[in-house]
Amino acid sequence: MELIKKSIYTTISLFIIAVLYTIIINVFAQTFFKDSANGSIIYKNNQAVGSKYIGQLFTSDKYFHGRPSAYNYNTYDSKEEAETLPASGGTNLALSNPVYNENIKNNIDLLLKKNPNLETKEIPIEMITSSGSGVDPNISIQGAMIQVERISKANNIPKEKVIELVKNNIENDMINVLELNIALEELFK
Repeated sequence: MELIKKSIYTTISLFIIAVLYTIIINVFAQTFFKDSANGSIIYKNNQAVGSKYIGQLFTSDKYFHGRPSAYNYNTYDSKEEAETLPASGGTNLALSNPVYNENIKNNIDLLLKKNPNLETKEIPIEMITSSGSGVDPNISIQGAMIQVERISKANNIPKEKVIELVKNNIENDMINVLELNIALEELFK
């Protein structure tokens, strides 16, 4: 009899902890924090284009570029486990590691190539180093401003209009690259 009581108690406890609690938290999140609970997905023309909190790779001269990623913005890889890099994360290379220094040099060279008006001393650190997550969606105001001339030229938009666009997309002294590029596309309409 004692064993049956314990089994019933365990089953009820398991149901409360595993099922009921999960349902309550999910209903609460969907009611009060719907956007966050669903991944803060950004939609354009009813099509999901990304998440506000996960960076993406932009390579076209027509768009603002974000931070480099240590894992190529890889948030999922379906390859066999032995072949798979971590889904996200920063680099574990030390500042003294030649590979780290080579990566920094390559990132600087790429920025200077894409933005010929730029001088090395003007490049903010986040534009040449990856973040701890490897998928940081934000850049600094300076990180956006150093790209204004390239964006203006590539899209045939007055520089002042691009600067205004950058200023209108500042949030807590940072700029979300995906949101900025969506706003940039609105200028094309």
